[in-house]
Amino acid sequence: MNGRFMRCLVVALAAGAQLAHAEDLGVKAQTYALDRDATEQIKDVMRRKQQSGEMDAFWKNYRDKVIASIRNPPSLGIRSDYSARTELHDLRFVVPADYRDQNGNVIVRRGTVVEPLKVMPLASGLIFIDGTDPGQVEYAIRRSQREPLKIVLTAGSPYLMRIRYRDVPWRGERGVPFYFDQRKIIINTLAKLYGIQIASVPAVLFQQGDKLAIQFGMGDVK
Repeated sequence: MNGRFMRCLVVALAAGAQLAHAEDLGVKAQTYALDRDATEQIKDVMRRKQQSGEMDAFWKNYRDKVIASIRNPPSLGIRSDYSARTELHDLRFVVPADYRDQNGNVIVRRGTVVEPLKVMPLASGLIFIDGTDPGQVEYAIRRSQREPLKIVLTAGSPYLMRIRYRDVPWRGERGVPFYFDQRKIIINTLAKLYGIQIASVPAVLFQQGDKLAIQFGMGDVK
């Protein structure tokens, strides 16, 4: 198994992608093409909605809702806890089933142990914080300025945070980047694949040797 394939496999696994078995639901009912009169009626309705401005209003409302959800995502509901503690985890993932190529040949066998940090070491760690807590925000900025960490919000607006801190010096540039763990993808993947629970913030994840270290709470950052 070459290194390129293993890297692809690890990335796929780490993203939490689980392929579901397709189910043949069969044909439930006969379908019929719309006759010309019905098609013209639908077109007439759409033309009237376009002329009245109803269609434009619909799409504007839809666009505004999408933009609002991006700029102000709902909180993930993770509590804050400032007591300091550290956990060390061995990242090992056991392949649950044989993986085959397009010819049916087994390329990764069930039970194979994948150790992501040995295949692809972390170039950057993560620091999870509540973006509505000024103390956590300042802590994350100070720490990420001296360590390769990406700031991930579990509450608050990454859009507004980027605007607020756009003139702050950060790693030789200006502007602090903020991210958001949309739909808890990162947190849920850590829990599902490795049993790692991010139940409170701040929480800093980084590689320590061949293990994943997680520091909870706020340590001293000078």
